[in-house]
Amino acid sequence: MAKIIAIAENFAFGPVSKLITVCEKLLEKGHHVSFVGDGTAYQLASRVKFSKVYRFDTDSKEFMNWGKDLFKQADALLSSVDRSSVILAKKVNLPVIWLDMLYWWWDEIPDYLFDVDLYIQQNSVKNERNMKKYAQKIKNMVIVGPIIDISYKNNPQKKQLLIAYGGTEAAGWYKIGKDSNYPYTFSKLIVNEINTDRYDSVLFAGNEKIMADLDKKYGNGIYKFTILSHAQWLQEVASSQDILINPGLEAPLEAIAYEKPIFFLPPYNSSAYVELDEFREKGIATLSNSIHFSDYFQHKQLAGRDLKKIMKEFLEELRKFENSSEILNDCAKRINKYIQLPESIKKHQISVGKKFISQLGNNGLDHTVEIIDSFVCSLTK
Repeated sequence: MAKIIAIAENFAFGPVSKLITVCEKLLEKGHHVSFVGDGTAYQLASRVKFSKVYRFDTDSKEFMNWGKDLFKQADALLSSVDRSSVILAKKVNLPVIWLDMLYWWWDEIPDYLFDVDLYIQQNSVKNERNMKKYAQKIKNMVIVGPIIDISYKNNPQKKQLLIAYGGTEAAGWYKIGKDSNYPYTFSKLIVNEINTDRYDSVLFAGNEKIMADLDKKYGNGIYKFTILSHAQWLQEVASSQDILINPGLEAPLEAIAYEKPIFFLPPYNSSAYVELDEFREKGIATLSNSIHFSDYFQHKQLAGRDLKKIMKEFLEELRKFENSSEILNDCAKRINKYIQLPESIKKHQISVGKKFISQLGNNGLDHTVEIIDSFVCSLTK
């Protein structure tokens, strides 16, 4: 079996949750998979039974020297959009598998990714712009359907409201307490203003440190704040009655695959803003089951522009949003109204979601694992 180094970009929970979904299957096949990472990526990965887990920031100045020997002992690198690890792998001639769930989002793809040994693109939202720009340049690209583990689809149901914040922070991009107070603002709103009497429990899931702090503030017999391993997250998705979710890409795709009614909370980063645009265009998100900044401010065209500039623009608008009591009061009214919607309307939303995800292709998890397994096994013959 192959020795694989697995790394995810330290950007909220999206890249690492996708990495974990694939790596758990590779571990089941008997491969030796070691994780390297820090921040929100480490928060989730440390809850998985990797062969080894190394806590190290791949964007630090010390990473190239620290990781050199480790990389030389491996058979392949599996990188979930972490660029620093690819640069090191190329320096030591380590074969590279690039797992890209953000192909649609990049404002640029560096040329050192054009000739990676295996470039796996998850088909998710609009990718036409970058397909025109890069498809002919990337040598070993395979496009797969949404990479989702649906092992828990038949879990027993419970009267639970699940609030999914995701990782809520991204090193070098935005930090809670500095750039926004998103999970604190909406937790206070939900606890104080949302009628949750129809549920036996209300579970808030997200960033480890932030959830621990919020649990001290609001936790009780009904409200619980915690970080969930990716497997636990999927189990709670499968069992919950309703889900309030940040419109990042991966968690909504999983909730849609599990055929759950979703209310999209406002975006907390610029990519989620664009994703919510897409969900509204496809009819998955509507005025009755989503809150967008464009409901209150002039719409911004963010896709395809410089990522640092649009994040700055986004965060400025997020602060305005969070500091408006008028807007937050309206958000509470809209969430309360959604919770009380008849099941027939929520079932229609589920059917729209099923249609959307079917258009992206069959579940890509087995295909992805098969491709990677075949590739790494060929390296060890």
